[in-house]
Amino acid sequence: MFSKSPNQNVAIMMATYNGGRFLAEQIDSILSQTYRNWVLFIRDDGSTDSTLDVIANYVKRYPERVLAINDPSLKGGGSKENFAAILGWVKKNYDFEYFMFSDQDDVWLPDKIDIELTACKHADDHGSIPTLVHSDLMVVDKELNTLGDSFVKFRAIDPYKADLRHLLVQNNITGCTMLWNKSFCNLLDLNDSAIAMHDWWMGLTASCFGKIIFVNKTTIKYRQHEGNVVGATNVNSIGFVLRRLTGANHVRKTLEMAFKQADAFKKTYSEVLNSEQTGIISEFCEIPGHSKLTRARLVISGGFLKQGPVQIIGELMFV
Repeated sequence: MFSKSPNQNVAIMMATYNGGRFLAEQIDSILSQTYRNWVLFIRDDGSTDSTLDVIANYVKRYPERVLAINDPSLKGGGSKENFAAILGWVKKNYDFEYFMFSDQDDVWLPDKIDIELTACKHADDHGSIPTLVHSDLMVVDKELNTLGDSFVKFRAIDPYKADLRHLLVQNNITGCTMLWNKSFCNLLDLNDSAIAMHDWWMGLTASCFGKIIFVNKTTIKYRQHEGNVVGATNVNSIGFVLRRLTGANHVRKTLEMAFKQADAFKKTYSEVLNSEQTGIISEFCEIPGHSKLTRARLVISGGFLKQGPVQIIGELMFV
């Protein structure tokens, strides 16, 4: 078993799948962090390219920094399942104070951990308050050329909206930017099949039981390429507007995921949600059972609105 030294208090968890061509650059960016007290855990989900060779090389070169998780009992199936498996494994086997997720194909700016850890420690009262920190990103192409200097602007989202009503219908937290403390980690259950995305579920959890802190700084070069599982779409483009206002199936599918996830969240945390939170989630989950006009009215009156005019119009058209 890998032995964690006492001063390594941040667990970085990376999920990989056929990411060999960008993986070394990402690991190098983590190794170049100004904050040094961390361990990188990597779990692969059945890669057939060079990914496993890249991982093995870094484990050999940095045995006190990089650990490959090779546990056949863990389940895969996609990025959210892989991240859930890694988090569960790390929580079971080690005792860290802070946690982060990492994608396989981005590049972290050198002070990412320092910036987010400082923000978390400033807000979490010596770790006693469950706290989730996230930040902005720079959107880049596969060669790291800048496509947008701010993901927040690129996606027209308001990262300061941390209330349950807004987060039930739209996530505004990007998982690869997150850092959270042990108090928050102890609340997490990422194993429900109804989870739309792990970062969205974590935002709901933090909104109900802790703090969400947005750091208005770019900490990652968020690489866009043909293999992205989840990418960044410029919502200010004409193409996006046309797709959103004509793409009924996509909008409805996203809303269905939101309703399904909300119902699962209420069941998972039924014993700890307060009456107001339970009421809000129930109110949201009941929307699909009404007529078209009533659904739109309930979305507006309940404040279950997406962020940005185009998204709101699309939501009201297809809810």
